Amino acid sequence: MARGDKSNRTRSQLLEAAKRVFLEKGYHDAKVVDIIERAGCGHGTFYDYFKGKEDVLIALLEGLVKDMQKMGESIRPLLERLSYDDLQGVTIVIQGINEMFNRYGELHQVYLQAVWESKRVQRLFLDFHRLFSELMREKIVEMQATGRCRGMDPDVAAQIIVNTIGFTNFAQQDGIIDADTRSVSENLSLILFNALNHV
Repeated sequence: MARGDKSNRTRSQLLEAAKRVFLEKGYHDAKVVDIIERAGCGHGTFYDYFKGKEDVLIALLEGLVKDMQKMGESIRPLLERLSYDDLQGVTIVIQGINEMFNRYGELHQVYLQAVWESKRVQRLFLDFHRLFSELMREKIVEMQATGRCRGMDPDVAAQIIVNTIGFTNFAQQDGIIDADTRSVSENLSLILFNALNHV
């Protein structure tokens, strides 16, 4: 076996072990020694690949981070083209966000815990939140120019909308909302669409 193959296999084993430990114990209670024991390796091997548990979680969330970046790049032109009466367009945006987070649903609780404990994870969360909030704020200002969204503070309303979408998705993933992703996306879209188009 080539050295690179063995290295990749060891890193994958550490990531899988970390994932299992995070899911069982939560981010806060997980310790590096738990990951090392689960992976069946030595301390030195772990630290050859990662600086600590935060580093491992960032690696586990690598796909989510890339998806968030792609979503951020694609959502601006979509929102700019979105007309005020396009319910289907609103649903497409919300469903896209929900599906993105659903791909990493198993790690939702771990991710949310880490947001409060890890500055690096918090930065990832806030960067996406700020980007999407700014796009929503611009849309609300645009809608206000046509007589919609009366009385709304665009900054506050945009942040509420982004948090509503995010935490609705988390609640659906955790079984608090008993419905599939499509139904949640459609209902949330109707709620937001009707609120934003209220004159």
